[in-house]
Amino acid sequence: MLVTTDILLKDAIKNNYAVGAFNISNREFLVAIILAAKELKSPLIIQASESTVKFLGFDYLKSLIQFADKFSEQIPIAFHLDHSRNLDMIVGAIRAGFTSIMYDGSHLHFEENVATTKEVVKIAKAVGIPVEGEIGKIGGVEEHIKVKEDEAIYTELEDAAKFYELTQVTSLAIAIGTAHGMQKKNAKVNFQRLEEIHNRLPEVPLVLHGSSGVPKEDIQKAIQLGIRKVNIATELKMAMASGIREVLKDNIIEPRDYLLAGIESVKKEVKNNILILGSASRVK
Repeated sequence: MLVTTDILLKDAIKNNYAVGAFNISNREFLVAIILAAKELKSPLIIQASESTVKFLGFDYLKSLIQFADKFSEQIPIAFHLDHSRNLDMIVGAIRAGFTSIMYDGSHLHFEENVATTKEVVKIAKAVGIPVEGEIGKIGGVEEHIKVKEDEAIYTELEDAAKFYELTQVTSLAIAIGTAHGMQKKNAKVNFQRLEEIHNRLPEVPLVLHGSSGVPKEDIQKAIQLGIRKVNIATELKMAMASGIREVLKDNIIEPRDYLLAGIESVKKEVKNNILILGSASRVK
C-alpha cells in the first residue's frame, strides 16, 4: 500500500532503524524489491531518478506506481523521486502519483539552495507530499549527478541546522564521506559529524546516500547515530547484471528466463540490505 515517506521515517525514528530506499530502472527491479520486502515484512521506499523518469516516462511510471500499490498488499511503500533538480519534473512526479520528492540543490550556493528548496516544499506540501533536501556535496557518480572527489564537501553542522530551520524539509540528506556509485573501495564515514548533526536535529530523519561503498558495520553504526533512510542503487544494478550474466553462460536466449534470474539476484541483495538496516519484521 502506498504511503508517504514521513510516515515510514517517523516509525524508524521511534524504533531506531532505517528504511531502505531502493532505486529501480524498470519493472523487474520493482518486482524484486517488493517481493523481498513482503518476505521480510519490511517497510519500503522505491526510488526513481531523473534518468529513470526520462527512460520510462511518467505515463509508464504512473502504471508502475498503481501496480506497486496493489502488489505490495499490506507492506507500506513510498514512491520517491530521487535527486531531482528540475521543478517541472517534480510537478510531473506529483501528478503521476509519487508520494515523496527529493530536491537536490547541493550544487547551488547555500542561499539559492535554501530558496529553491523552500519553493519545492511549498509546492509539495500543498498536496501532502514530503520533501527530502540535501546540504553538502556527496561525491561520486549516480547517473546524471556527478561530483568529483575533490569537490565533495562535508555538511557543516551550522549549515545543516540553518538549512532545516529555513526550509522545513521532511528529511535531510547529508554529506559525511560516502560517495555515489562506489563498487570496490570503502568509504570513510565521518561519524563525529553525523553525531553532531543528529544531536542538533534529533527529530529530523537523516539520509545516507552512496551506501554501496560503506561496510555493513559502518551502516549499522550510522543508524545508531541518526540515519533513518539509506539509499541503495549500485548494489542492485550489479546484482541484476550478475544474475543475468550467470544465466547467459548457458546460451539462454529467452528473456523471461534471464530476467527472472536477474529478479532473484536483486531480491537476494535487497533482503540482505533489509536485514542490515533493521527494518525486517516491522510490518505486523
